[in-house]
Amino acid sequence: MRPVVSFGVLTFVRSVFATLRVRHVHPEKLTGQNQYILAFWHEHVAFMLFAKYRHPIMVMTSRSKDGQISQGVFELLGVESAKGSSNKGGGTALRELIRGARAGRNVVFTPDGPTGPARVAKSGVVFAAQATGLPIVPVALAAKKKSGCGPGTGWSSRFRSPGSSTSMAIRSSCPVTAKSRNGDSASSRQ
Repeated sequence: MRPVVSFGVLTFVRSVFATLRVRHVHPEKLTGQNQYILAFWHEHVAFMLFAKYRHPIMVMTSRSKDGQISQGVFELLGVESAKGSSNKGGGTALRELIRGARAGRNVVFTPDGPTGPARVAKSGVVFAAQATGLPIVPVALAAKKKSGCGPGTGWSSRFRSPGSSTSMAIRSSCPVTAKSRNGDSASSRQ
């Protein structure tokens, strides 16, 4: 049943990812390296599946049920995994990652791990870099809320119901819906 669950998770993440506008900042930091250790915080795992990384690649996954689901998703994407985490089997998995790196694979770490504390790096990523001589390339994901002022959003709709409140539109700083001093809406002037 794991492949079905993994495929469902992958499909969900892909559908959410399809709604995002993605911009890679300084992708040459990844594409310019022959081999590297990729490091990002655990909270970014889902969307890093679609980042610009180079195969072959290997990642550490937990031995828990959640880790099995993750491993299934990684397998669907052609990513190898070493089973272990900071709580169980971490040393074995770390040695497997180091062997993979020496065999030419890129290696992925979430240095804060699944149990945290969040955004506090553990020493495994540094140890792997020292053992392999590979550079650590830190990667992050940032997102911002879509503006409520753009075309196609509820605030800019020309078909708002006449019974809707105008109090938010009056206080809005959005030029599309803000009321001018004489009471005309900005959207009616377009």
